Amino acid sequence: MAVGRRLTVSEASRVLGLSRTTLLAAEEAGLLAVQRTPGGHRRYDPAELRRFAERTGAGTWEPAASDPPDPGSCTDADAPAIAATVRSALRPLAHALETESAGLYLLASGEPRFTAGFGIPRWLAERLAAAPPPPPVTEALGARRACPFDAAETGFPEARSTGHGVAVAVHRDGAPLGALFVLGRRDPLAAAEIHVVEAFGDVLAMLVADERRIVELERRLEAIAALAR
Repeated sequence: MAVGRRLTVSEASRVLGLSRTTLLAAEEAGLLAVQRTPGGHRRYDPAELRRFAERTGAGTWEPAASDPPDPGSCTDADAPAIAATVRSALRPLAHALETESAGLYLLASGEPRFTAGFGIPRWLAERLAAAPPPPPVTEALGARRACPFDAAETGFPEARSTGHGVAVAVHRDGAPLGALFVLGRRDPLAAAEIHVVEAFGDVLAMLVADERRIVELERRLEAIAALAR
Protein backbone atom coordinates (compact mmCIF):
# COMPACT_ATOMS: atom_id res chain seq x y z
CA MET A 1 0.00 0.00 0.00
CA ALA A 2 1.50 3.33 -1.02
CA VAL A 3 2.21 5.76 1.80
CA GLY A 4 -0.45 8.46 2.01
CA ARG A 5 -2.97 6.71 -0.24
CA ARG A 6 -6.50 7.09 1.03
CA LEU A 7 -8.61 3.97 1.40
CA THR A 8 -11.96 3.00 -0.05
CA VAL A 9 -14.87 1.89 2.15
CA SER A 10 -14.05 -1.78 1.54
CA GLU A 11 -10.36 -1.31 2.33
CA ALA A 12 -11.11 0.67 5.50
CA SER A 13 -13.57 -2.01 6.64
CA ARG A 14 -10.97 -4.76 6.19
CA VAL A 15 -8.25 -2.80 7.96
CA LEU A 16 -10.44 -2.08 10.99
CA GLY A 17 -12.20 -5.46 10.99
CA LEU A 18 -15.58 -3.71 10.82
CA SER A 19 -18.54 -4.28 8.57
CA ARG A 20 -19.43 -1.60 6.02
CA THR A 21 -22.62 -0.84 7.97
CA THR A 22 -20.74 -0.26 11.24
CA LEU A 23 -18.13 1.88 9.49
CA LEU A 24 -20.77 4.15 7.93
CA ALA A 25 -22.64 4.34 11.25
CA ALA A 26 -19.46 5.61 12.92
CA GLU A 27 -19.11 8.22 10.19
CA GLU A 28 -22.73 9.37 10.58
CA ALA A 29 -22.21 9.66 14.35
CA GLY A 30 -19.32 12.02 13.73
CA LEU A 31 -16.74 9.58 15.08
CA LEU A 32 -14.86 9.10 11.84
CA ALA A 33 -13.93 11.78 9.31
CA VAL A 34 -14.23 10.98 5.62
CA GLN A 35 -13.19 12.75 2.46
CA ARG A 36 -14.89 12.67 -0.92
CA THR A 37 -13.45 12.31 -4.40
CA PRO A 38 -14.66 14.65 -7.18
CA GLY A 39 -17.03 11.82 -8.13
CA GLY A 40 -18.48 11.67 -4.60
CA HIS A 41 -16.81 8.42 -3.48
CA ARG A 42 -15.70 8.03 0.14
CA ARG A 43 -11.99 7.95 0.93
CA TYR A 44 -10.43 7.46 4.37
CA ASP A 45 -7.10 8.82 5.57
CA PRO A 46 -5.05 5.97 7.16
CA ALA A 47 -4.04 8.31 10.00
CA GLU A 48 -7.72 9.02 10.74
CA LEU A 49 -8.49 5.29 10.76
CA ARG A 50 -5.63 4.71 13.17
CA ARG A 51 -6.95 7.38 15.55
CA PHE A 52 -10.45 5.92 15.33
CA ALA A 53 -9.15 2.43 16.13
CA GLU A 54 -7.18 3.71 19.13
CA ARG A 55 -10.17 5.67 20.49
CA THR A 56 -12.79 2.97 20.09
CA GLY A 57 -10.79 -0.24 20.32
CA ALA A 58 -12.48 -1.18 17.04
CA GLY A 59 -9.60 -3.46 16.18
CA THR A 60 -5.85 -3.88 16.21
CA TRP A 61 -4.40 -1.60 13.54
CA GLU A 62 -2.95 -3.80 10.84
CA PRO A 63 -2.48 -1.85 7.57
CA ALA A 64 -1.68 -5.05 5.66
CA ALA A 65 -4.69 -6.98 6.95
CA SER A 66 -7.00 -8.40 4.33
CA ASP A 67 -9.62 -10.13 6.44
CA PRO A 68 -11.52 -9.44 9.68
CA PRO A 69 -10.96 -11.71 12.69
CA ASP A 70 -12.19 -15.27 12.30
CA PRO A 71 -15.72 -15.31 13.79
CA GLY A 72 -15.16 -18.79 15.12
CA SER A 73 -11.90 -18.17 16.87
CA CYS A 74 -12.04 -18.21 20.65
CA THR A 75 -10.53 -15.25 22.54
CA ASP A 76 -10.36 -14.32 26.21
CA ALA A 77 -12.95 -11.58 25.60
CA ASP A 78 -15.64 -13.81 24.13
CA ALA A 79 -14.86 -17.03 26.06
CA PRO A 80 -17.49 -16.57 28.85
CA ALA A 81 -20.37 -16.05 26.42
CA ILE A 82 -19.28 -18.94 24.20
CA ALA A 83 -18.80 -21.22 27.21
CA ALA A 84 -22.36 -20.57 28.38
CA THR A 85 -23.75 -21.30 24.92
CA VAL A 86 -21.72 -24.49 24.61
CA ARG A 87 -22.75 -25.84 28.03
CA SER A 88 -26.44 -25.36 27.21
CA ALA A 89 -26.04 -27.04 23.81
CA LEU A 90 -24.11 -30.05 25.13
CA ARG A 91 -26.73 -31.08 27.68
CA PRO A 92 -29.25 -32.55 25.17
CA LEU A 93 -26.45 -34.31 23.27
CA ALA A 94 -25.20 -36.08 26.39
CA HIS A 95 -28.73 -37.05 27.40
CA ALA A 96 -29.63 -38.32 23.92
CA LEU A 97 -26.57 -40.57 23.77
CA GLU A 98 -26.85 -41.51 27.47
CA THR A 99 -23.25 -40.44 28.12
CA GLU A 100 -21.91 -39.02 31.35
CA SER A 101 -20.24 -35.96 29.91
CA ALA A 102 -19.42 -33.96 26.80
CA GLY A 103 -17.07 -31.11 26.11
CA LEU A 104 -15.63 -28.81 23.48
CA TYR A 105 -12.08 -27.70 22.75
CA LEU A 106 -11.79 -24.58 20.59
CA LEU A 107 -8.68 -23.41 18.80
CA ALA A 108 -7.08 -20.36 20.39
CA SER A 109 -3.92 -19.06 18.71
CA GLY A 110 -3.77 -22.34 16.83
CA GLU A 111 -3.89 -24.50 19.99
CA PRO A 112 -6.96 -26.51 21.14
CA ARG A 113 -8.15 -25.18 24.49
CA PHE A 114 -10.90 -26.62 26.67
CA THR A 115 -13.80 -24.17 26.45
CA ALA A 116 -16.77 -25.73 28.21
CA GLY A 117 -18.45 -29.01 29.02
CA PHE A 118 -21.51 -30.71 30.45
CA GLY A 119 -21.21 -33.25 33.28
CA ILE A 120 -17.68 -32.07 34.07
CA PRO A 121 -17.11 -30.65 37.58
CA ARG A 122 -15.60 -27.19 37.92
CA TRP A 123 -12.28 -28.43 39.33
CA LEU A 124 -11.83 -30.75 36.35
CA ALA A 125 -12.86 -28.08 33.85
CA GLU A 126 -10.23 -25.75 35.31
CA ARG A 127 -7.60 -28.49 35.10
CA LEU A 128 -8.47 -29.29 31.49
CA ALA A 129 -8.36 -25.61 30.55
CA ALA A 130 -4.85 -25.29 31.98
CA ALA A 131 -3.48 -28.56 30.58
CA PRO A 132 -2.25 -29.33 27.04
CA PRO A 133 -4.89 -30.86 24.75
CA PRO A 134 -5.25 -34.63 25.32
CA PRO A 135 -4.36 -37.22 22.64
CA PRO A 136 -7.98 -37.92 21.56
CA VAL A 137 -8.50 -34.21 20.78
CA THR A 138 -5.23 -33.71 18.91
CA GLU A 139 -5.76 -36.96 17.02
CA ALA A 140 -9.27 -35.96 15.95
CA LEU A 141 -8.04 -32.58 14.76
CA GLY A 142 -5.05 -34.02 12.93
CA ALA A 143 -6.98 -36.83 11.26
CA ARG A 144 -10.10 -34.70 10.62
CA ARG A 145 -12.24 -37.69 11.54
CA ALA A 146 -13.90 -39.33 14.54
CA CYS A 147 -11.46 -40.91 17.01
CA PRO A 148 -12.95 -43.36 19.55
CA PHE A 149 -10.97 -43.69 22.78
CA ASP A 150 -10.81 -45.66 26.00
CA ALA A 151 -10.88 -43.25 28.95
CA ALA A 152 -8.76 -45.49 31.21
CA GLU A 153 -6.07 -45.96 28.56
CA THR A 154 -5.81 -42.28 27.66
CA GLY A 155 -6.33 -40.88 31.15
CA PHE A 156 -8.84 -38.46 29.70
CA PRO A 157 -10.56 -36.47 30.96
CA GLU A 158 -8.72 -37.52 34.13
CA ALA A 159 -6.63 -40.42 35.38
CA ARG A 160 -9.49 -42.23 37.14
CA SER A 161 -11.91 -41.99 34.20
CA THR A 162 -13.47 -45.16 32.83
CA GLY A 163 -15.69 -46.01 29.91
CA HIS A 164 -15.50 -45.20 26.23
CA GLY A 165 -15.88 -41.99 24.27
CA VAL A 166 -15.24 -40.38 20.93
CA ALA A 167 -13.65 -37.11 19.83
CA VAL A 168 -14.59 -35.51 16.51
CA ALA A 169 -13.12 -32.53 14.69
CA VAL A 170 -15.37 -29.48 14.44
CA HIS A 171 -15.19 -27.31 11.33
CA ARG A 172 -16.81 -24.16 10.01
CA ASP A 173 -16.76 -23.47 6.26
CA GLY A 174 -13.94 -25.97 5.88
CA ALA A 175 -11.75 -24.35 8.54
CA PRO A 176 -11.00 -26.24 11.80
CA LEU A 177 -12.52 -24.76 14.94
CA GLY A 178 -11.68 -27.42 17.50
CA ALA A 179 -12.88 -30.81 18.69
CA LEU A 180 -16.00 -32.13 20.41
CA PHE A 181 -15.94 -35.17 22.70
CA VAL A 182 -18.47 -37.31 24.53
CA LEU A 183 -17.64 -39.86 27.21
CA GLY A 184 -19.18 -42.31 29.62
CA ARG A 185 -20.45 -45.36 27.78
CA ARG A 186 -19.51 -48.82 29.04
CA ASP A 187 -19.18 -50.06 25.45
CA PRO A 188 -17.75 -48.17 22.47
CA LEU A 189 -20.25 -45.96 20.65
CA ALA A 190 -21.91 -47.47 17.59
CA ALA A 191 -21.26 -46.02 14.13
CA ALA A 192 -24.71 -44.40 14.06
CA GLU A 193 -24.06 -42.71 17.41
CA ILE A 194 -20.72 -41.39 16.18
CA HIS A 195 -22.50 -39.91 13.16
CA VAL A 196 -24.84 -38.12 15.58
CA VAL A 197 -21.83 -36.59 17.38
CA GLU A 198 -20.32 -35.48 14.06
CA ALA A 199 -23.59 -33.90 12.94
CA PHE A 200 -23.94 -32.14 16.28
CA GLY A 201 -20.43 -30.78 15.82
CA ASP A 202 -21.63 -28.94 12.71
CA VAL A 203 -24.50 -27.40 14.68
CA LEU A 204 -22.16 -26.44 17.50
CA ALA A 205 -19.80 -24.74 15.02
CA MET A 206 -22.65 -22.52 13.83
CA LEU A 207 -23.62 -21.65 17.40
CA VAL A 208 -20.04 -20.70 18.30
CA ALA A 209 -19.59 -18.57 15.18
CA ASP A 210 -22.89 -16.76 15.78
CA GLU A 211 -22.10 -16.13 19.44
CA ARG A 212 -18.68 -14.78 18.48
CA ARG A 213 -20.26 -12.32 16.04
CA ILE A 214 -22.82 -11.18 18.61
CA VAL A 215 -20.14 -10.53 21.24
CA GLU A 216 -18.00 -8.59 18.75
CA LEU A 217 -20.95 -6.50 17.56
CA GLU A 218 -21.99 -5.67 21.13
CA ARG A 219 -18.44 -4.61 21.98
CA ARG A 220 -18.21 -2.30 18.98
CA LEU A 221 -21.64 -0.79 19.54
CA GLU A 222 -20.76 -0.07 23.18
CA ALA A 223 -17.56 1.68 22.11
CA ILE A 224 -19.39 3.79 19.54
CA ALA A 225 -22.19 4.64 22.00
CA ALA A 226 -19.65 5.70 24.65
CA LEU A 227 -18.00 8.14 22.26
CA ALA A 228 -21.30 9.47 20.99
CA ARG A 229 -22.51 10.51 24.45
